[in-house]
Amino acid sequence: MDDLEELIVAIGRVVLGLVALMGGLVALDLAIYLSVTSSTFGENVAAAYDGSYERGYDQTYEVGYQEGHNEAYRKGYSKGYEIGRGSGSKEVVARRVKLHNPTYKEMMEFLAGDETDSNPFIKGEYVCFDFAAELNNNAEANGLRAAYVRIRAKEWGHAVVAFETVDRGLVFIEPQSDKDIPLVIGEPYPWQQVGANRPMNYDDAVAEIQIIW
Repeated sequence: MDDLEELIVAIGRVVLGLVALMGGLVALDLAIYLSVTSSTFGENVAAAYDGSYERGYDQTYEVGYQEGHNEAYRKGYSKGYEIGRGSGSKEVVARRVKLHNPTYKEMMEFLAGDETDSNPFIKGEYVCFDFAAELNNNAEANGLRAAYVRIRAKEWGHAVVAFETVDRGLVFIEPQSDKDIPLVIGEPYPWQQVGANRPMNYDDAVAEIQIIW
């Protein structure tokens, strides 16, 4: 009987030893994990924040663009309606405006007569997306093929207009000033140079240019 008790006690000690060993290994693994991840924890949080910011920005960007585009489309349609009426005719002349790529001079003459750039910038109501959509629609109502251009950086979004001129190639125009834009991926947008309202104090470089014809 004594031998049996001693055997049970010995087995108990072995089990307790194994439990202690396993607990030590778990603690060691946890310590190693924390030592490895602690240095990058702040970076991981920042990355998660940036990812969430981008997803939220994309959603609100699209909603804002659609609202601005719809309003500009209405105004552009009105312009086309006026063209279709002809000179003083009481009957509406239904016709489809045929678009063409303008010369640089033709583009500049159109911009000189267009009044989109004279519209006031109203934060939350009439912003860069509205300027670009209205100028795009007015150009096409006058027969000039134009593109709505989305510009994206890490911290901001912007919109301009582009024309594929027959003599100078692709030209980007800032709708708030009608100025030719030296637009380059990897370089900051020239807000002050082209007379555009700048979103806060962001200076990060242009990351994406999306041209929509």
